[in-house]
Amino acid sequence: MDKKYETILFLVLVILLNTKDGVQGLHIRSVNVPDVMIAGEVAWLECEFIDEGDSIYSLKWYLGLDEFYRWTPAETPPVKIFPVRDNPLQVDEKASSRGRVKIYQVTLDATGVYRCEVSAEAPSFHTESAVASMNIVDLPDTKPQIRGAEINYQLHEEVSLNCTSPRSQPPATLTFYVNDEQAEPSWLLPYQVIEEYGTGLETSVLGLRFPLKPRLLRRGAVIVKCTAAISNLYWESSEALIPGDLPYHASIMEGRASAATSLPSVQGCLVLLLFAKILRVI
Repeated sequence: MDKKYETILFLVLVILLNTKDGVQGLHIRSVNVPDVMIAGEVAWLECEFIDEGDSIYSLKWYLGLDEFYRWTPAETPPVKIFPVRDNPLQVDEKASSRGRVKIYQVTLDATGVYRCEVSAEAPSFHTESAVASMNIVDLPDTKPQIRGAEINYQLHEEVSLNCTSPRSQPPATLTFYVNDEQAEPSWLLPYQVIEEYGTGLETSVLGLRFPLKPRLLRRGAVIVKCTAAISNLYWESSEALIPGDLPYHASIMEGRASAATSLPSVQGCLVLLLFAKILRVI
């Protein structure tokens, strides 16, 4: 059985063993942790309890099976911090008290099941637990990068590009746009996600290949955009300009149009010269 599922099963058994119908006294009202947290940021874990006639002996926080925080009001100091294997998080001891714990410098290893456990003083010695889950997201280091663009293209030449979003967890979802319209599915070349050994980070890669047709040109070029997104937590984009050579006959027509627009100004100059000569004769 997978270690992750063994941990979850153990926690469920603990909760069932420590929960009794109709128990009066110390019990947990709620446990709140962020559903999703970005690696490196700060978050609060909250465990709210009610002591109906029972005096609390201790409140403990666990990540999986590892205890990392304990509050014992009868002891001095009341707060104790314990190291967790692989250092997935740090606890701000000064800011934390009772069931409210401030954590920071979280890593991907901080993803998991968080358990709050409260225990009563004698004579009941009642113990109760409640759990909540948190997922850690590591955002990409940079904006998506478009590679493969040439300095110039001939009409009908094939354009072949790659978009890369590096080192994130989960991997970013990539989308290509051509002139602000989503690229045709037949132009896309999906690649397998690249996993970085030892860190768990993944790099997303998406290819784009299409013929440079005249209808795609906007003022002599095509604008290609790639976006990278992770849920509603992250969105970035990059653009690349794909210049295309105009066909020869189009260049000739543009030259003629330019010459035609200059004719009225030449004729105007001739009229002015003729008018000046008439004035001299008079």
